[in-house]
Amino acid sequence: MRQNGSPNSSRHTVANAKPNTEWPAPTNGFARDRFGILFAFLIGFFSVADAAEGTLTFLAVDEATGEPVSARIELTRPQMIRANGRLASRAVKRPLAGRTSVDTGYGFVVDGEAKVNLHEGPYEFRVTRGPESRVIAGNFEIEKTSEDETTLIVPRILSMREQGWTSGDCLVPPSKENLPIRMSAEDLHVAIVNAARDNTARDNTARENDSRSSSHIVTEEELEQLRARRNRKELPKLTEPMFIDSSADAVAGLVFYHDLPQPSASDSKESNDLTLAAFYRLANLAKRRRGEEPTDAPEILRAPENHAAAAEPKVAIEDPFAWSMPVMLASGQIDGFFVLGDWLRLDRKLLQTKNGRPFSTATPRPAILLGREAEQIYWETLDAGFRMAPLAGSGDGGGLHPVGYNRLYVAGPYAAESTYENVRSIPSPVTSREQWWDNAWAGHSFATNGPLLQATLGGKLPGHVFEGATGVPMRVTPELTLTVRDPVDYLEVIHNGKIHYSAKLDEYAKAGGKIPPINVDEPGWALIRVVTLFEDHFRAATTAPWYFDIEGERRISRGSVEFFQTWLGDYEQHLRSQRNVNLARYAPFIRAARTYWKAKLEKANAR
Repeated sequence: MRQNGSPNSSRHTVANAKPNTEWPAPTNGFARDRFGILFAFLIGFFSVADAAEGTLTFLAVDEATGEPVSARIELTRPQMIRANGRLASRAVKRPLAGRTSVDTGYGFVVDGEAKVNLHEGPYEFRVTRGPESRVIAGNFEIEKTSEDETTLIVPRILSMREQGWTSGDCLVPPSKENLPIRMSAEDLHVAIVNAARDNTARDNTARENDSRSSSHIVTEEELEQLRARRNRKELPKLTEPMFIDSSADAVAGLVFYHDLPQPSASDSKESNDLTLAAFYRLANLAKRRRGEEPTDAPEILRAPENHAAAAEPKVAIEDPFAWSMPVMLASGQIDGFFVLGDWLRLDRKLLQTKNGRPFSTATPRPAILLGREAEQIYWETLDAGFRMAPLAGSGDGGGLHPVGYNRLYVAGPYAAESTYENVRSIPSPVTSREQWWDNAWAGHSFATNGPLLQATLGGKLPGHVFEGATGVPMRVTPELTLTVRDPVDYLEVIHNGKIHYSAKLDEYAKAGGKIPPINVDEPGWALIRVVTLFEDHFRAATTAPWYFDIEGERRISRGSVEFFQTWLGDYEQHLRSQRNVNLARYAPFIRAARTYWKAKLEKANAR
């Protein structure tokens, strides 16, 4: 038997006032790094039912407790190619599926244990359990007539729940794979399934099979029954707490959450044009929020922009590249914005949006660019005076994918006795899905597909609105704790769309973890972001914004308003170029959007 195993070469750094520095771990057998994290995995050989295959059983246990856990394993078989007359291996990006295990779309779940049949030859593996645990990596070679099991010890870096932050995936596609087990393998607490688009896929057989169909949303009672069954079978415990619901309905680049409205007459008329149906749905939502009866009239312009007190439903932009973005924004009904979504995937590189407004392709586009463009569009909305909570999730357009890869961490409230001068360093974790959503819409959050970024500004969580007076400057200091596994490119503080502070982690450490304060004398916003050196796509974390109101006034940038006016003009040209588009049905919405953006430009108070 030949084997080699080591901790993944990706780094983890916990940066506060004095960031730690990781030392490389040895590559044989067991290894311990300077943080005292033990990595142990015993790779064996195995015998087979037929001469061409072996059987390997993976076992996963928690390093601290020794108890079995659910984790995701990416198992790949390098391809052998001939180069310069010699055989050499070539890495394969797409991992193998576990034929007898829970598939994740990129690897499979080791639910305490997973038995797989493999052909002889070399293999490589990576074991992960979400961003709060360390990645385990190694390789082995299968020989004929061999059989064995290997134990993977999964070390936790930290518990975000204990720090007051609870993770969630804001849009999960329906799948017959077991959602609670997939969530546990990614250490995810909240999942919102786009089940409204999959009503026909529900079948009782799948429901009875250990809740294997996520089209059937698992109730709290069913979760408790599932926990009890797993406890009797000595299977790994499910993530605690776990909240799953079907409150999402994704359509035409939007997601409608919670108390979903019934289709109106106009919805039925435009059933073959989902974009028009979404426009009418926004128009009717605007009327309901004003306390009026919904009609078919597209009166979206009169909708109030500040409807934070409205309970349900909520609406988010799920596709930041959608052609119809300027009309969506002009509705005044948008509560959230996906900054991380299905354009960021482990199983493929996406260089261009399929259905949305295309970007320039004059020069080769790096794989990370699409993610940066989505982030930049969000900044433009902030600079145009919108206040939409950032969201993150799997999205509705990519099929099966590791749940929670793009995730939102939401902070609970500080203790009641906390004051501005005496704030608890750690918020309390949320205790219900309702509280999670309330705080998500309030922006007490950060979105990530890798780094863990806990930050405050002036002692306040993201989403806080600082109120000031003309001629009385404010001075607020950013503070953060950063945990990463990937090498970091830079850490930045963004103020009104411009870089206030940018540094490499070593520069940040040399400064004692201190960031210069932001001096505020005009309306605006700020956020903190960290970007990694991961090359396959944009891997980063960003806080929700903090806002600065001066005499109750928000920042409205002329440049950002003109950005969306240009987009609206391009959208009109795009509609005229399409066949079978009923331009007359679109015309009222386009006119209303033109009027909206013209009025907003007149209110601009910044360049």
